[in-house]
Amino acid sequence: MSVSQHAMKNTQHNYLVLGAGITGWSVVAYLLAQGHSVRVTDSRETPPNGDKIKAVLAREDICFGQLQWSWLQQADTVIVSPGIDSQRAEIQTAIAAGVEVIGDIELFARAARKPYIAITGSNGKSTVTTLVTALLASQNIAVRAGANIGEPALNLLADDNLAMYVLELSSFQLETCQSLSPCAAVVLNITADHLDRHAQFAHYQQIKLSIYQQAARKVVARPALADALAGDCSFGADVPTSGQYGISTDAAGEQWLVRGDHPIMPVHDIPLLGLTGQLNVLAALALTEPYISDMAAAVDTIKAFNGLPHRCEVVANENDIVWINDSKATNVAAAIAALQGIDRTIILLLGGVYKGGSLATMVPIIEEKVRAVIVFGEAADMFVDALQDHALVEQAAHLTEAVTLAKQQALTGEAVLLSP
Repeated sequence: MSVSQHAMKNTQHNYLVLGAGITGWSVVAYLLAQGHSVRVTDSRETPPNGDKIKAVLAREDICFGQLQWSWLQQADTVIVSPGIDSQRAEIQTAIAAGVEVIGDIELFARAARKPYIAITGSNGKSTVTTLVTALLASQNIAVRAGANIGEPALNLLADDNLAMYVLELSSFQLETCQSLSPCAAVVLNITADHLDRHAQFAHYQQIKLSIYQQAARKVVARPALADALAGDCSFGADVPTSGQYGISTDAAGEQWLVRGDHPIMPVHDIPLLGLTGQLNVLAALALTEPYISDMAAAVDTIKAFNGLPHRCEVVANENDIVWINDSKATNVAAAIAALQGIDRTIILLLGGVYKGGSLATMVPIIEEKVRAVIVFGEAADMFVDALQDHALVEQAAHLTEAVTLAKQQALTGEAVLLSP
C-alpha cells in the first residue's frame, strides 16, 4: 500500500516533524504508514523532499519557509531532525509543557525487532560501520547499514529480508534517543567536536557514551575508555589480555592483529592507512565477534577493504609523491589521526571552518612529520597563528591555490595530505 493511501488522519496520536530533509521524509513516510496524523515544518522554502511531502500531506499540515513553532504545543510528539538543535528555547519550552521530543533513531529503536550494532565516535564511524557491514555479509548474514551513513534508519525496517542492521550514529542522533538497545555498541573515540552546538565537551562526551546504556555487548577503546568503563570487550594498539583485541609483534619482528594470544592477520595485509586503520579493523572485529564463524572469510574481507572516499583515500601517486584526500577530517583529532597514519614526510593542507579542539595538540605530530603547511579558508588565520612557529606555513586564497602550491613544494618520496 502506498504512503498516500495511508495518509488518513489518526487522532490517537499527532506528530510534528521538524525538518524535511532525507531524515524528515523517512519519518513522514514511516508515520503515515502507521496511520498517524503528521505535520511537517522546515525553515527552507524548498526543502529537498518538499515535493514528496506535498504529495502525501494536506496543505494545512505543511509549513515551509519558516519553522512553525506554534505547532509544537499542538503535537503529542515532535520528531526533531538531526540538523535542528534540540536545545533551542522553543523546543525546550515544549518539553517543559509535556510534549515528547525525540528523533528518528528513537522511533527506530522502539520498532526494531531484529538485532542491530550501534557505532559512534568523533572519528572513524563511517569506516567502521562499512567494514562491520561487510564482515557480517561475509558470514552470509543479510545486513544493511544506515542512520548517519547511507539511508535513514527507519528505511531499513521496511526490508523484511534483513537479519541485522548496522547503525552509524552521530551525537545529534543520540541526544534525542532513549530506547536504543543494540546487540553491540562502541564509542571509537571522543575528542572535541561539534562544540558549536554542544557548548560543553562534557555534555558532548555524555551524549556519546549514552550509546552503551542498554547495549548487550559493550566494546570499548583502550586505554582511554577501557579505564573508565566496564566493557565486555576492548581493542587497542597494545598487546591485549585474553579475549581482548590488540597488536602484537612475533619473534621475527612482524606485527599482527591478535585476539589475546591468538593471531588474526599480519598488519601489513591491511589496506587501511596506519595505526588508525588498524584500530578501525580491531573495533570491527570486536563488534562482530559473536557472528564470525568463518574467520578466513572475515580476513579476506579486511584484505579487500580499501576504506571510503575522502577518508585517507590515496587519489594519486605521481613521481612517488602520494596525494591523500582526507577531506572528511573536519576536526583536530581527525587531522592528527591522518598524520599518524602516513609514513612519509608530509605537505599538509589545512582549511575550512574551526569546530573546536586545541590546535596546540597538533604541534608535536606536525613537528615530527610535516615539512610545510598550506592553509586556506575561514580558519586560515587561526592556523597561521597556531602553527607558524613550528613549521613552514603558507596561506592560500582557496583550495585550488593550495593544491598548486603543494605541487610546487612536494618532493619525491613525500605525501600531500588534504585534511581540512
